[in-house]
Amino acid sequence: MKYKSIFNFLLFTGVNLSGLFMKPAFSSITILNCSGNIPKKAACLIEASTYKVKVSRIDICQKNPFPNYKITPDYGASNCINLLDKRISKNYDLNKLKIPTNLEFQGEYKYISLLFENKFVASGKYNAGGNFWQTSTKGPTKIIKKEDGLTKPGEFISKLTNWRGTENIDNKYCSNKGGTFSRCDLNYNGYQISAIGLGKDFIESFGDKVKYMFYLSELSPKLMINNNSDNYIKLQYQRKLEVYGNGVSVKSISIAPLIFKASLIKNN
Repeated sequence: MKYKSIFNFLLFTGVNLSGLFMKPAFSSITILNCSGNIPKKAACLIEASTYKVKVSRIDICQKNPFPNYKITPDYGASNCINLLDKRISKNYDLNKLKIPTNLEFQGEYKYISLLFENKFVASGKYNAGGNFWQTSTKGPTKIIKKEDGLTKPGEFISKLTNWRGTENIDNKYCSNKGGTFSRCDLNYNGYQISAIGLGKDFIESFGDKVKYMFYLSELSPKLMINNNSDNYIKLQYQRKLEVYGNGVSVKSISIAPLIFKASLIKNN
């Protein structure tokens, strides 16, 4: 079976891109860092050369705001704290997301959710087998082979259309029975994640109607939040790409699922 990363199920453009309560149908996915060799019928992770996303909204929540029986995020019923909303504030710093004062709900926060514009831009290169393998503008499977690493890899653009591809086949990454067209729940390198397409009305959607991607991750460790206005959240995410090969040549370099780490910073 031809290997597909999770993002190879998306529509690639540019010259072409929780149900956390459900019992997983597939095993969890573990992808290791690349060792310097060309992987053989498997994937490994490298740092991206460039990785660009546009964040529209960030919340931390005590409850899951988007369980699989909902069709839109329910922030109010999930005791969420809004840390960023670009409709209100255009400028933000992911390293210092202010916690609002006079919180209605204090205590343990288990989830972080992010709303992205449906456009992901990335590039990368990998030195293995005596050559440099790098991305092109034509997409993650159009790899360019170079004898040196002097040239910059091309940026490709990816957009979510659906998680099951044009042939409507199970996405092996998605634990919710291979995914639906709009939703993929997965356990990736130990992180519980949901990625869901939304239309401009913020209703779950797929195809050309997807304007946003809703991304939900369980926080580890959980955050204890109280009415201390001096505290803030520092958000970091891994900029990783998956490299896939046949042991002789690299066949694809594609976007890996995003993994977020949120830290509660206490000012002295």
